[in-house]
Amino acid sequence: MRRSDVRPEIQALRAVAVAAVVVYHTWPAALPGGFCGVDVFFAISGFLITGHLLREVDARGRPSLLRFWARRARRLLPAALLTLLTCALATLVFVPSVYWQQFLTEIGASTTYLQNWQLAADAVDYLGADNRPSPVQHFWSLSAEEQFYVVWPVLMLVAAFTARRRAAIALVLTTITGLSLACSIQQTAANPAAAYFTTPTRAWEFGLGGLLALAGARSTLPHAARTAISWAGLAAIALAAALFSAATPFPGFAALLPVLGALAVIHAGLPVTRIAPSWLLTTRPAQFLGDTSYAVYLWHWPLLVFAPFAVPAASVTATRVAVPVLTIGLAWLTKVLVEDPVRHSTRLRAQPRMTFAWGAAASAVIVAVLAVGTTHVQAQIRAARAEAAELVAAHPRCFGAAARDPLHPCENRALSRQVVPAPVAARQELNAPCEAFRREEGVHVCEFGAPAAQASDNIALLGDSHASHWRAPLDAVARDSGWHGLSVTRTSCPFSTASKLTPEPTRTQCRDWVAAVPAFFRAHPEIDTVFVSAITGGRVKVPKGVSKREAKVDGYVNAWRTLPPTVKHIVVIRDSPKIFNSTVDCIAGAIAAHADAGTRCAVRRRASLIPDPQAIAARADTSGRAQVIDLTPVLCSPTQCFPVIGGALVYKDLHHFTLVFARTLAAPLASAVRRVVRGW
Repeated sequence: MRRSDVRPEIQALRAVAVAAVVVYHTWPAALPGGFCGVDVFFAISGFLITGHLLREVDARGRPSLLRFWARRARRLLPAALLTLLTCALATLVFVPSVYWQQFLTEIGASTTYLQNWQLAADAVDYLGADNRPSPVQHFWSLSAEEQFYVVWPVLMLVAAFTARRRAAIALVLTTITGLSLACSIQQTAANPAAAYFTTPTRAWEFGLGGLLALAGARSTLPHAARTAISWAGLAAIALAAALFSAATPFPGFAALLPVLGALAVIHAGLPVTRIAPSWLLTTRPAQFLGDTSYAVYLWHWPLLVFAPFAVPAASVTATRVAVPVLTIGLAWLTKVLVEDPVRHSTRLRAQPRMTFAWGAAASAVIVAVLAVGTTHVQAQIRAARAEAAELVAAHPRCFGAAARDPLHPCENRALSRQVVPAPVAARQELNAPCEAFRREEGVHVCEFGAPAAQASDNIALLGDSHASHWRAPLDAVARDSGWHGLSVTRTSCPFSTASKLTPEPTRTQCRDWVAAVPAFFRAHPEIDTVFVSAITGGRVKVPKGVSKREAKVDGYVNAWRTLPPTVKHIVVIRDSPKIFNSTVDCIAGAIAAHADAGTRCAVRRRASLIPDPQAIAARADTSGRAQVIDLTPVLCSPTQCFPVIGGALVYKDLHHFTLVFARTLAAPLASAVRRVVRGW
């Protein structure tokens, strides 16, 4: 688009959109719905790109795909690839290697413009959902745009071969927009975590912009009516940014507000009345921010993510003030030195294929950096696993949980600066091995403990992934006791009738799983003891007249009542403490400094150890059926909880035990189980 063709109201809309996103990311409480700025960008892109392609169809009969994609590449790739290369290098320089695999994977997905699908997969993956925000997380929207730029011109080219070109294009665009909006509404209700990122649920936002381009660029209404439309559009965007939040089902119906608001401003143009917003839209700051909006969007998020790694001593407030200032400066330099020279290059315009060659070469450089980082981190993982295996095989004194045995205090100074497995390797672990997976009565089951044919008794482990991470020590206890165990667990699903407010389809799947569990135990009357555990925290549906804690406690009690009388004992293993991303960073720093990570990175007990409603329910049980095992004294002192104990890394992420540490819990768990059994 030539400078004379630039529409100031669209530039101002870009400024509004990027300002909303930057404020939302920097001061989320100030503008909780600022994420809707992305939807404004989508509507603008749909309008501009469709309008451009229509002009080609009217002039030449059909669009030139090669010229169109080359123009888009010259416009988008230089700044994007520069940002991605910078992020890749900054990851290797500033970020602890524990995050490399995630960050480098996402940078690779962003380089191929598949980041939205990567994040959609992570959003519905329980462990992926705990990932630290990567420096390229915001590339999901650029990926959705690029996918639109690839598909929509092809569809227009096909439609342009018909006798009535514009009618065919309108039919195709209307159909796609309608189907996408229906998909967005349905998926936002059924699977909102993934619906937020995927292209089919977002295509309608581009489509509505395209339909406006088909209908006509500017309104022919009187200036007074256009003034009202322009103000209404700006108000719609402002309302969405101010009133929406992370709790708003999105995109779905809600995204109509910012999208239609953006299209209203575009349609109104710059009305000439005394009260029109035209003066505001054409101010120099608005136009400058609109001109640099693409680079501002690219740079602000990596700066926010890398700041704590690069300047760990900086306060949150200082970072939030400095990042927008640095973003504006970097964006201006990027536009002047990178975007504009490539975009307006006469040589690249004359030879479209050269644009793709340069883009491929720059992408290859990024891929090479990613390959170097990935190779290095894989070597670190192999070395860490070998180190852990060697140390465990040596059976050092006071290793792991043995270092905090309340009955037999133990200290081994040689382990004070040891951390096995290293955090970079721990993230790859499974909770515990389990044999003979199968499906029975609507639940998945696997076996642990003593072989069934040789067992003196039968037990079960029941709950979510926090039950699973107790399987390793319980397996050792069961083998020593001659018990055969069945693991009946489902990730993110506690055995409770309280509806946990997780995204769909997980919520419905969990409800069905909880309903199926009693039938499984009725089919296995030989199981008389069930060990249960579940993650604390999270939200549940709270009935009127009860507190959140009461709703959770009642949910466990009511679920236990559905178990058949053959289940005589319910043993609650009190949930473990949690750590934070800052704790992981601290451990990495302590390892590099050869310091004692256990004490240096300890977390305040009050912040780490959340009250466990399942344990509360068991302690309040008067029937004698439920008992509690609480190994908190092994994991925490009266004031602190420890992320490294006796040289063993306690957590593989923020709240699941490493397999190495979990196995060291066998001795204290066995002692606790014996105390409980004696009470029977």
